[in-house]
Amino acid sequence: MPNLIIGSRGSKLALWQSNQIKAALENLHSELTIEIEIIRTTGDKLPEASLAQIGGKGVFTREIEEALLVRRVDLAVHSLKDLPTTLPDGLHIAAITEREDVRDALLVHHSLEQRVKTVRDLPEGARVGTSSPRRAAQLRHLRPDLQISELRGNVETRLRRLDDSDYDAIILATAGLVRLGYSDRITERIPTDAMLPAVGQGALGIETRIDDDRTNYLVEGLNHWPTRYATQGERALLRAFGGGCSVPIAAYGYLESVGADDAGDQSFTLEALVIGLDGRASVFDRLVGSPFKSEEIGELLAEKMIASGADRILEKIKPATAQQSAPHSKTVAEAFAALTPPSQPGHTIVPSSGSARPADLAGSASPPGPRLQTDADADNVLELHDHDPSPSFTSFARSGLPDEQEIWPDLNFTIDQRPTTPVSELLLSGRRLIVTRAAKQAGELSRLLNSNGAEVISCPTIEIRNPSSWESLDRAIKRLNLYHWLAFTSTNGVEYFLRRFDELGKDRSELSALKVCAVGRKTAEKLIDEGLKIDLMPTRFTADSLVEAFIKRYGSDQELNGARLLLPASRTTRDVIRPALTQVGVSVDVIEAYQTVLPEKSDDLVRMFTSAPADYIIFTSPSTVANLATLLDTDNLAKWFVKTRVACIGPVTSESARLHGLEAHVQPEEHTARGLVNALIEDSQRR
Repeated sequence: MPNLIIGSRGSKLALWQSNQIKAALENLHSELTIEIEIIRTTGDKLPEASLAQIGGKGVFTREIEEALLVRRVDLAVHSLKDLPTTLPDGLHIAAITEREDVRDALLVHHSLEQRVKTVRDLPEGARVGTSSPRRAAQLRHLRPDLQISELRGNVETRLRRLDDSDYDAIILATAGLVRLGYSDRITERIPTDAMLPAVGQGALGIETRIDDDRTNYLVEGLNHWPTRYATQGERALLRAFGGGCSVPIAAYGYLESVGADDAGDQSFTLEALVIGLDGRASVFDRLVGSPFKSEEIGELLAEKMIASGADRILEKIKPATAQQSAPHSKTVAEAFAALTPPSQPGHTIVPSSGSARPADLAGSASPPGPRLQTDADADNVLELHDHDPSPSFTSFARSGLPDEQEIWPDLNFTIDQRPTTPVSELLLSGRRLIVTRAAKQAGELSRLLNSNGAEVISCPTIEIRNPSSWESLDRAIKRLNLYHWLAFTSTNGVEYFLRRFDELGKDRSELSALKVCAVGRKTAEKLIDEGLKIDLMPTRFTADSLVEAFIKRYGSDQELNGARLLLPASRTTRDVIRPALTQVGVSVDVIEAYQTVLPEKSDDLVRMFTSAPADYIIFTSPSTVANLATLLDTDNLAKWFVKTRVACIGPVTSESARLHGLEAHVQPEEHTARGLVNALIEDSQRR
């Protein structure tokens, strides 16, 4: 029996991609036996049909995903641009490989090869074939005189129709042509400043079951993180717009070094374009920030573009796109799609008269903006993917548009600040929610709740302070040469450890001798911002996952007995790392670097719970539950929340709530602020 089975479409390109992943996995794990099982999808059965007619990009993945869910195959290899941004429950993208050329390619009939080198050289009225509304719209904007018609079929079929003179030119993805050995047929690789690519174009996505730990571990090494960060930002933007293959939304994310050399920090730039099917109106914008915030950048860029009128462009084509959108629960970001505020400076709807072309909108590439300036927002909540509540971005509009450099220091840009929005469109309108998270950490959660119309009541049950004594941490820092690993489970640990490290006059070059482990992207981002290299970050944002990833990565290849790990944390941090690693011979020192303490009790707190009852109370860690019980001087919180539903960020917090007399009515599968808000929306709508 094979060790792994890859589910793949049967097209030449799909099989090339699956075989490429098969070879890469066999190179990583020489003991593996891998087979490829061909699965015919709806898109394969109807190769000449329009995507809008047969159901959108999901028609190329649905049957393969069904095979995954019933465990007929272990993984699926997709062109990432064909993979819907919302996946079936139980599935996720386990790896994204290094991107091929993202550009679209112009191919011309042999009779035009001598005189046509670019799209601009095509003769007036030339017949151009493409399957993509995105390409067609940008092409109409660039060359309104061209005759553009739909072209379906696999790559070979499209090339044959070009050779048979059905078209003067066709446009395909460069990546597919290169992979199939047709790069010599390319007339022009169209610059991205003239034609932005599709979301995920040029990258391969490997889809697996979330609970299949073995397969997830085997494919983890195929991740190319610059590509992953870039495409996650693109997909977040598309998901926020609710778009798919039949929507003319283009996006391109890329990383650039902002240091003195290639070893410097990386910045992430995301460019996006929404354009009408006829090419007559468009909205373009750009955001620059940290790679670790690529998904947030994608969502925020969508918000900005919607505020500039992108939703009005999409509204006109909604009947055409509604058919192809895979059904999925409404996300927070989708609520913005209903808004129609007036355009703001720096975001322009450009009517085309034939002179305003995509290349004119593009101009020359702007230099990357500064990195995100992150707050030192602490997070000792191991179940919660920690987001920065108030980062500042630099956005760049395309050359030639007003306000070329525009600063958005305040991202609390929420639906409730837009008076033109009907209250009925806010998904949590009329709901009263109590947030018990530390005030310094609650920004992202509160912003998401506010943006859906909720009345948010801040009731922090945790405060972050200096440790009760610096003695233990000072001693550990002075004896760093005894340790092999340094682990952080929160930005608190990073902030307080490095602050004390610097205060003691230590040289940070000493840290280069240690391997660094991180829980959570925010923790990792803080480490990167501080100039530390990360050796290990688990795919799930819990301390338990760090233990699992640590043992998988290092336990099989190194002799662990006698190794030592330093974990700067709070005294109340869940001690899951030490007992697990101790079993495999690693000595773990958990040192208090900061403390989480009870805030002072006040009469206002009691009045808050005895006045009008809230619809929900939100707990984001076991400490928030236990501390509230202490503040209210009770072992049973149930009597305080008879008419209030309880929302917990994850199972450990839910168990703490149960021990204090509360039933968790809401618990998201994704232990993040956004996952929690989406779960609250679903519960609220059901009720």
